[in-house]
Amino acid sequence: GQSMKLIIILIACLTMWACSTHGETSKPTETPISEQTVAELENGITNKHPSTYIILAKKLFDQEDKQNAVQWFYVGQIRYRAYLMANPDLDPSSDPALFSSLMSVVGTPLNEYIGGDVDEWVKTIDDAIAWHNNNPDEFLGKETHEDIYGTVISGLTGMRNKVESQKEFIKEQRTKNGLDNR
Repeated sequence: GQSMKLIIILIACLTMWACSTHGETSKPTETPISEQTVAELENGITNKHPSTYIILAKKLFDQEDKQNAVQWFYVGQIRYRAYLMANPDLDPSSDPALFSSLMSVVGTPLNEYIGGDVDEWVKTIDDAIAWHNNNPDEFLGKETHEDIYGTVISGLTGMRNKVESQKEFIKEQRTKNGLDNR
């Protein structure tokens, strides 16, 4: 509804500000990120700010392409976490705040959805890691930040393994909390 439009506009403004502080100037004719189509967001995504992946995930989720949305969300997390680790001196009110907001606003419904099928959740994390490994990151640079990416992937793999090992517990907790299991 209206509140989601405001959140997307806020995200777009923060993203454009974040990108402009890194020497990327948006062309006046460029469509704001919040108004771009899925195809526009995907086009050249490996060159774009990591928030683009998460905005793409939100749009796909809203279009009921939930599995694909969650995969993009995890790719976005990998790339955004690495970007933040590679740039520890960023103003806390810029990219770190945007990342936190995106994790809450976009991440909550996506994680609630994917948690309904632990096997799908594990596969989606594996798919996100594979996509990341098989595609360049011209925004940050995978080769330049190999150690940072190794740390991020290791953390996500650890979470994946924990999810997989706690499959029955997750199902029980979701049932107790009134959430669906698929």
